[in-house]
Amino acid sequence: MHGSDSSPLFQAALLQGFRQRNLIEGELIGSPGASRDSVFIVRNGRIRVYLASEDKEYTLTFLEAGDIYSTHSGAYIQAAKASEVLIGETALMLRTLDALPGAAPSIIRALGQTLANSMQLIEDLAFRDVEGRLARFFDGMLARKGHPHGDAQRLELDLNTEDIAHLLGTTRQTVSSLINRLARQGILSRVAPGTFDIHRPDMLRTRSRQPGKLSAG
Repeated sequence: MHGSDSSPLFQAALLQGFRQRNLIEGELIGSPGASRDSVFIVRNGRIRVYLASEDKEYTLTFLEAGDIYSTHSGAYIQAAKASEVLIGETALMLRTLDALPGAAPSIIRALGQTLANSMQLIEDLAFRDVEGRLARFFDGMLARKGHPHGDAQRLELDLNTEDIAHLLGTTRQTVSSLINRLARQGILSRVAPGTFDIHRPDMLRTRSRQPGKLSAG
């Protein structure tokens, strides 16, 4: 449910007493162990949900306009860029659901995406090196968002290199280096920031399913 300010979901939330909160890039809206149990609706921007240890961060999902999530999820919840949310106590959301049952699919979608990403992250960390995880990421995004462009498949992502690194549990420098390597091997080319032409999707798929090094052969 990716809505506008006039959507029934936003109107119902405002009527139930949700308040608007403006977030600057990097600001936390929730963290593990936080005592406050609130629910928020993303009005615009992008919110990152992630787990963190002393030296690692693992992104579970990105929330965008219309998505609903809880601050009491046991994860860090941070504005990936300047964002606006409508926030209220969980009891307010329960009343909103009574007033607008159509809000439930948005909650289910966000939680389902988080669970799917969590399972993929666990599988990737257990069975794939970073290069394999990157190949799987590109292969999955190509299936969802790719479209023909000349002799290649054009992939346009609303994610920067750091966002991709967070999703893969690695560093921006590593992702940049691996993308450059894929480009040298003729598997893809970077057209613009966030835009790629995939020339050998078959090689991405093969690499995403088994260990070993990508080969240009």
